[in-house]
Amino acid sequence: MGVLEILGYAALLLLIVAFTMKTIIPLRAFAMAASLAIILYGAFAPHVGILAIGVVMALVNLWRLTEMRRLVGAVRVASGAPLTVDWLLPYMRPVDIPAGHVLFSKGDKADAMYFVSSGRVRIDEMDLEMSKGSIFGEIGIFSSDRRRTATAKCIEPCSLLLITAEKVRELYYQNPRFGFYLVGLITERLMHNAKELKKNPSASII
Repeated sequence: MGVLEILGYAALLLLIVAFTMKTIIPLRAFAMAASLAIILYGAFAPHVGILAIGVVMALVNLWRLTEMRRLVGAVRVASGAPLTVDWLLPYMRPVDIPAGHVLFSKGDKADAMYFVSSGRVRIDEMDLEMSKGSIFGEIGIFSSDRRRTATAKCIEPCSLLLITAEKVRELYYQNPRFGFYLVGLITERLMHNAKELKKNPSASII
């Protein structure tokens, strides 16, 4: 068996292995190796067409592999990096709410998430108060029907920062750091709600 045959079979075998991979990085790595085998085949043949195909395949796979490794790196950093409200400020707008105003009621469309700059917001169903530094309203945005499951009322004049549900979902899909932050926030909220449900079976989530 000659060198060209070995290279041809090697390229074919590497492509087959690449197609069997279940995760993207190993797939791209084997596809890169197959591309290199095709380049060598085209160089030794010599065959300009096959060489060009191999180069294009190698460049595309290298680009995609680099993108994926960058994304994985960003996710690793995001999973351990704290997120402050300062990062969200460009996407939020301030709203001032008077005391006694119902911000949203149970069953309303979940169209925003809120950060409390000052004041207090009460969630009656959870016997819970949101004060300065609290974020609330995130669970309804990701619920199946995207409806509020509790009522939020300002029990004193409040200064809030509002971010729309559409922007929250956009940032969730585009930014791993924000996605991990939301997952942590929702998990913490659900754990709190689980404790409250044990005390009060009629309690709700927000």
